[in-house]
Formats: sequence, structure tokens, C-alpha cells
Amino acid sequence: MLSERENRRLHEIEVQLRLTDPRLVRRFSSLNAAVRAPARHGGRLLAGFAQDRRTVHGSGPFPTMLLGIALVVLLLGAVLVSVPVVVAGILVAGLALAVAATAGPQAHPGTA
Repeated sequence: MLSERENRRLHEIEVQLRLTDPRLVRRFSSLNAAVRAPARHGGRLLAGFAQDRRTVHGSGPFPTMLLGIALVVLLLGAVLVSVPVVVAGILVAGLALAVAATAGPQAHPGTA
């Protein structure tokens, strides 16, 4: 909860931004419109993402295992102070995230 003085100051800042940077105002307007516009797969663009958010764990055991291996390799590379091992860990982590992003969500049993 903002005080009256803080509200006035915030309003002054908003008015000043509208006058001095119309490009920024257009960006925020387009972002606001994108959030409110329906997405191709139903729902809202960002609201649907919050509901249907993909996770590494939700994509199955393989990406989760890859990410775990990547973290162990990164830790090993840090302990050994070996740049190639750290780079390999980063690549495996990227592979795990790519697999998780492309794999469909796994079906979970629900209530009838």
C-alpha cells in the first residue's frame, strides 16, 4: 500500500515517461496486449504458460537424469579446476533443458 505522496510521485514518473519515451510506452502497451490476447493453443499467452508450464521433472525421468549428471560434471569440473569438464557439464545441462523443452508433458494419474 502506497501513501498518497508516493502515489503522486509514481504518477509524476509515469507522466514524465510517457512524454519523454513513447517507444517504451508502446513496448509496455504491446506486452499488456499480448498478456490479454488469447494464445494459439487456447488460454492466454502468459497466463496459459503459468498453468501449462513445462518443467524438467514434468518431461519425464530422462531430462531429470541428464540435468543431474550435468550438475555432477559441473561440480567435478569446478573441483578439478578443469575448463573442458565444466564446458562439458554446461553442454549436458543445455541438452537436458532442450530435451525437456521438446518432450511432451508426461501423463499423470488424476482423480476420477
